[in-house]
Amino acid sequence: MTPSAEHPNAVLIRKLYDALAAGDLGAYFNGLADGVVFHIGGDSVVAGEYGGKDAVANLGMRVFEETAGTYRNDLLSIMANDSHAVTFHHWTAERRGVSVQMDNFNVYRFEDGLVVERWEFIEDQARHDAFWAP
Repeated sequence: MTPSAEHPNAVLIRKLYDALAAGDLGAYFNGLADGVVFHIGGDSVVAGEYGGKDAVANLGMRVFEETAGTYRNDLLSIMANDSHAVTFHHWTAERRGVSVQMDNFNVYRFEDGLVVERWEFIEDQARHDAFWAP
């Protein structure tokens, strides 16, 4: 039996994770709509709603600076259909002498083959907020 092909939106998300891991921000932002919105819950320096590619880029720079470049995100699995994808990933980082590792999942929404929205769901919100405290 031949395995079925991966859904195009799963392929797109895999490319986004690969681009970030490789530091290829151009490839990453090519997969996002101009008006993309990222939603991160909680009460921390990274919590909030980030609208547009510039805001998402600023979020990425903040994460990089706050963790002195130690933030890593490993994609574990993807489920996708024509309108949404869900990713499960494991991330690690160091900040202010504290190390963290956690599993999270993200939900992505697509229009016209691009990510238009992303919601982040945290494994342990209290620990996440403590790590990213001001």
